Amino acid sequence: MKSISIVTAAYNECPGIIDLINEWVEFMNQHPSISAGEVILCDDFSDMNQYEALQNAFASHPQVTILRNERNEGPGFSLNRSMMMAKNDWTLITDSDGQFPIENLNTILDSMQNSTSQAVLTYRNRKYDNEFNRFGQRVSNLICNRIYHSNLKDFSCAFKLVKTAVLQAIKFDARYMNYSLDHTAKILISEVDYQEVGIFCKEAKAKKRKFIAEINRAKNRFFYIGYLYFTAFLVKNKITF
Repeated sequence: MKSISIVTAAYNECPGIIDLINEWVEFMNQHPSISAGEVILCDDFSDMNQYEALQNAFASHPQVTILRNERNEGPGFSLNRSMMMAKNDWTLITDSDGQFPIENLNTILDSMQNSTSQAVLTYRNRKYDNEFNRFGQRVSNLICNRIYHSNLKDFSCAFKLVKTAVLQAIKFDARYMNYSLDHTAKILISEVDYQEVGIFCKEAKAKKRKFIAEINRAKNRFFYIGYLYFTAFLVKNKITF
């Protein structure tokens, strides 16, 4: 039996995120291998009407905690706030757009039955995104595996189940959309036992971005990968811990 905290971040995701949280809570409450469950969501300064809808939906729900940033801080920052509030033994990190069905947790729990892993990373059966971003993900996956001498199939998959004590001991520092790379990289650096399992995802509601926004996202991704390479180089050469 495992106690699980589900953590996520949201920005203007109502009403979909309310339905998702209810699904997550019901799933954990009915699962024979989960002894206790909670959901912690950090609202990243959404419109007030959306935040109030979240608050009203779960105001008296003992298993759901809603946090709110005082200004827009980015999903990485928001997820970190949620993770630090987790009280159960294991923490499931997931996105708030519904692309990762909670039933994937069955696959993860099955894989842990005869395992000593303290982290379960995942790879998606399909990545729903435009071709530009899929190409960027393939390249970043290749580079990050080279940096960490790993062989992960999906370095940037956000859906992860990790021992809460492990997560709360790690210093994560990606503020915006590089948080999934950050989580994977820092878990590998921590040298805990981990495994990678396959999960399925579904197409989330597409967020339309201008081409310049896509370029800026790609630049930020590779700046962050450069940062990961440089910090790994410093550690390898015993310049930093």
